[in-house]
Amino acid sequence: MTKHELSQLKYLKNEIELLKYQILGLEAHTTKDSVKASMSDFPYIQYTAVIEGVDADEYNKKRERLQRKLNRRVAELMEAVEEAEEYIQSIDDSLTRQILSLRYINGLSWGQVAASIGGNNTADGVRMIAERFLSKR
Repeated sequence: MTKHELSQLKYLKNEIELLKYQILGLEAHTTKDSVKASMSDFPYIQYTAVIEGVDADEYNKKRERLQRKLNRRVAELMEAVEEAEEYIQSIDDSLTRQILSLRYINGLSWGQVAASIGGNNTADGVRMIAERFLSKR
């Protein structure tokens, strides 16, 4: 597994959040039409009435399309996470395993990874450990 493949996890997660935001922010568009109507009482004078309402069909189609796209991306992400976890768990070195897991599975910054690992590790130090390991693969 390459660094690029591992880094795609972050972007897939971001894309999922974007799709969720789009679904939540989806607004129903209103539509207008005019119809002939008449007064309810005598002399029953005919007039044109404007009706306005939500185009539920269009709204539901957009929402379903975005939901299908979201479901596909979630499935892709879950598959990619499972692959990455299997790959990371196959690494012999515990420190490298922790670094890659925290960075690519949990999505932490290099500074947060270093703080989680502890032991006077710096952001650049843990990044270099990961870079060296991934460049060997």
